[in-house]
Amino acid sequence: MNILNLLVGLNSVILIFLVVNVFKPFIGSYAAKKGENLATKEDIAQLTKIAEEIRAEITDKVWDRQRQWELKRDAVLDAIRAYADLSSALVILNSLLSASLKSHSDNTDAEWSATIQVFRNSRTSFWQAYQIAALTVGGQFSNAMSSYFLLTGSISRDMRQNKKFLDSAKCKELALNGNNVILSARQALGIKDAGELSPIEDQN
Repeated sequence: MNILNLLVGLNSVILIFLVVNVFKPFIGSYAAKKGENLATKEDIAQLTKIAEEIRAEITDKVWDRQRQWELKRDAVLDAIRAYADLSSALVILNSLLSASLKSHSDNTDAEWSATIQVFRNSRTSFWQAYQIAALTVGGQFSNAMSSYFLLTGSISRDMRQNKKFLDSAKCKELALNGNNVILSARQALGIKDAGELSPIEDQN
């Protein structure tokens, strides 16, 4: 019985010795690893939350930028349509006056009134498109549209008051102003001319 107790006691001492001296480093490493894993999980959760916040902020900024681009694009395209309509109305007005002067006959009041009304409506539409473009685009494009609007008003007044159709100087001035509208529209939209090289092609 004493031998049995002695053996059990000896086994307990050996077991304690093994636990303290052999398994202790492994237990310590295991506990440290578990702590690291827990800290890593918390770090990952924190980093994930930060990444989601950044992603949401970037998404909002990209959406805002995209929306502003769409507003600018729509305003420019509407303005160019209004410019085309006004140019066409001015050509028709000029043609009617030119034909009348060449044939030495007066336009009928109804024909002249209808043509003038079309021209006025076109100028009104152009002015509205200009106001929107000034709000959403601004810069050179707004300036070019304003110059074209003022010039067409001056020309139409001269036509009505003096019964004088467009001479070559006025045609040239009108063409230059119209060209400025087109070029500034391309610039506002970031559209390059077909002959321009891209930065990549430029470097090669």
